[in-house]
Amino acid sequence: MLLNMTIANFKSVKSPQKISFEALKDNRLSESKVVTINDKLKAIKTSAIIGPNGAGKSSFVRALEVLNRVVTSPDENENPLSGALAGTVFAYGVDKATPAQIEIEVLLDRGEGTEEDPVTVARYRFVANKDRIWEETLYYIVNGSKKLLFERKYIESENAYSYRYGKFYRGEKKRLANRIPDTASFLGMSARAGSESSMKLYSWFTDQLHIMPMGVSSATEAYIAKMLTEHPSWREQLSNFFWAVDITDIRRVGVRDDGKVVFTHVYINDKKADGYSNLFSLESLSLRRLTSLAVAFFECFTSHKTLVIDDFGMLLHPDVLCHIVEIFEACNKESQMLVVDCNPSLLKEGLLRRDGVWFAQKDHESSTEYFSLADFKASRGKASTREKYLQGAFGALPITSEFYFVNDEKEAD
Repeated sequence: MLLNMTIANFKSVKSPQKISFEALKDNRLSESKVVTINDKLKAIKTSAIIGPNGAGKSSFVRALEVLNRVVTSPDENENPLSGALAGTVFAYGVDKATPAQIEIEVLLDRGEGTEEDPVTVARYRFVANKDRIWEETLYYIVNGSKKLLFERKYIESENAYSYRYGKFYRGEKKRLANRIPDTASFLGMSARAGSESSMKLYSWFTDQLHIMPMGVSSATEAYIAKMLTEHPSWREQLSNFFWAVDITDIRRVGVRDDGKVVFTHVYINDKKADGYSNLFSLESLSLRRLTSLAVAFFECFTSHKTLVIDDFGMLLHPDVLCHIVEIFEACNKESQMLVVDCNPSLLKEGLLRRDGVWFAQKDHESSTEYFSLADFKASRGKASTREKYLQGAFGALPITSEFYFVNDEKEAD
């Protein structure tokens, strides 16, 4: 599970901005909406970043994509940074070559907090631009005690890297360091070389982190087909999911031999009819979006996942959006969902914990700042949280103004 993330000099984020997915100790907040690790640590099941268009809400999603792409990039990729970090450093900075900074804290082992069964959190720091990784550091926090695994820093005056290893690091060291390119991740290459220490966090990237694609393309269909083929029982679950959001005319969902997903529709009152079939690519965008969300949810319900969704409410009715959050909360036991959206419907009373709601807005430098709803004192007034937000109580609202189109083109003679 992702516990904390800090980014700086990345896209619209200039100064370090931290978003936490750890639950606050507050008896007024629902315990059913957290995953309990131990008495001291609880993670929020569903968190949301809300704010106007262009406020930089998605920057943290892009930062996770960068880490995932660089860490898991194959060794033969000459420069995974060029595609991952091109154009991503702070858009308003004077020096566009200044490295971006990304740091994450990830829960690796859910122990009891004892010496024999510790709670282990990985803290991974990554500093890079499109030409070089300047710093890469991994610590394990074991029962609250920080232990160095490795540290890799580029010393510009020496045109070389310095390395430090903690006594708990297990894996190839000097030989790997001598052959790793400036553009490659030590975490990724050491894990693929068999390092036990690096593999734990590397496996989180490869097996648990799921960043949903923005669109509903052929790649999305391929993912759905793969999951439904591996889990045939999910096809009936998918039909039931559609019923739960008032889509009642789909009898079956299948996968053809060529990998195409097919929906069988039937009119609810025409029980004798066999219905008609329609390809995934020909269905409405909203149905395709709901299908991909549902299958991603099913993965979360059956294994530990960190599901990250940008433009969460894209193509969805606000009531449906809220209801699928309720479905995720009710069925999910050990996974988490982190979403980004403009829709204030996510502020519906009781839907999310206050410490699970984050806002994004631009400051006086046009750089993004994030802040939590939990920073504001809860009141017992008649106005709901959503109403207070729309009234400007928390900021993070668009500033609109009048627009007039002026046609300067000369009319043809």
